[in-house]
Amino acid sequence: MALISTALNKTSLISSALVLLAMACGSGSTPTTDIPTPVVLSLRALIASSDLAPGENRFVFALLDSRSSPIRASRAQVTLSYVEEDGPVPYGEVEALFRRWPVGPGGVFTAKIDFSRPGTWLAEIVPTDGEAVGELARLSFEVKEQSATPAIGAPAPRSTNRTSADVSSLEELTSDANPDPELYQMTVAQALQTGQPLLVTFATPAFCTSATCGPQVDVVKALKETYRDRINVIHVEVYENPHEIVGDLSNARLSPEIEEWGLPTEPWTFIVDGQGRVAAKFEAFASYEEIDEEMARVLES
Repeated sequence: MALISTALNKTSLISSALVLLAMACGSGSTPTTDIPTPVVLSLRALIASSDLAPGENRFVFALLDSRSSPIRASRAQVTLSYVEEDGPVPYGEVEALFRRWPVGPGGVFTAKIDFSRPGTWLAEIVPTDGEAVGELARLSFEVKEQSATPAIGAPAPRSTNRTSADVSSLEELTSDANPDPELYQMTVAQALQTGQPLLVTFATPAFCTSATCGPQVDVVKALKETYRDRINVIHVEVYENPHEIVGDLSNARLSPEIEEWGLPTEPWTFIVDGQGRVAAKFEAFASYEEIDEEMARVLES
């Protein structure tokens, strides 16, 4: 249970805060082309990415106004710099898109960022549409030497997770109240041997700290139907004994795959290409559309 308290729960405050943000956030209005230059630090950014490292990353954040209420916008410009002894060094700009969450009408912003180095980074974030056009948020965050989870382009762990052939009922494999049996038929190792892309999600629908694991598994089920016979799809429960927990996490035992994949939070979802390398990874909830974009890219490559 030590790993649960020191790893999964160490970011539960982030997860809980983002649930509150998601319940209030919403997409904005028609994009504005004439964006005022921000002069007042009037917004606050809350980061939701716990595993940033050099290379390609999914950068996730939410935005609050001066009253600590989530803003309404669908796009934001992120201007990046890294910190050296002499001060910040400009790095570049990227557009972040609003991604709707299943909890309430809101969501978070995500952007793809290729960080060049570890250390302290700064982001200036300006909504480009909605109710806070041109207002400014600043964010300081750390990029680690190496990610805890498998890096983009790295070989995926060949996990031998339990399958339906190993148990008497699916209740021993998942806390999903409406499980899809097809998500529990293969180990990750078996899926990687087929030469097809793999979509695997690590989530605990009944015991999720952010209340997004169930919806994430539902998204994965929907993608399985969309790409049937073209990809393999697996759900790995965060806890190896979901049928014994009965609402009391003191009874829980962490699935060995959580440590094997280095997951600091839940849920996490990965796309692995046909060569067995990680092609995309998503911390916290990722919408159908966001995962679909990456899956289509993998299938076309």
